[in-house]
Amino acid sequence: MLEYEYSFVVKDIRPYIEYCENEGYSKISENTQIRELFISPNKILARITRNTTEDGDKIVLDFKDDNDSEDILKSSKESLPLQINESDRETVNSILDILGYKKNKHLERKRIVYKKGNVKFEIDEYFAPEIMYVIGIEGEKILVDEIYKSLIQKMKG
Repeated sequence: MLEYEYSFVVKDIRPYIEYCENEGYSKISENTQIRELFISPNKILARITRNTTEDGDKIVLDFKDDNDSEDILKSSKESLPLQINESDRETVNSILDILGYKKNKHLERKRIVYKKGNVKFEIDEYFAPEIMYVIGIEGEKILVDEIYKSLIQKMKG
């Protein structure tokens, strides 16, 4: 599956939450995430993510093109997530090890997701490895391009 996304650091997430709510986006999730990133020579990231909501924890393994460039716009291939249990972690770590993956990064964040039609906003508040705020806008290319350009103009003033 191909992901088309604008991702950029902001000073405050509140104006983006207000934008989504004022523009008719539906809040589809809010959770905390702990994500372990593993890198390999094949330029594909492995990610183990623990999503915590009021309903409990869910752990998933997925893979994504390794593109850590500073570009705001990224287009990358991403696998579907595979749900795993805590008891699977030793096996998963063993598989990643035999495939040459090495643990690279530990992330902790709160993620709020809004969606309208074919566009999704991922609003992240990071706690580790550093405190920062990141906005992701992903979905259908033409719509995402238009929304990003319009949003940037609106936030400028």
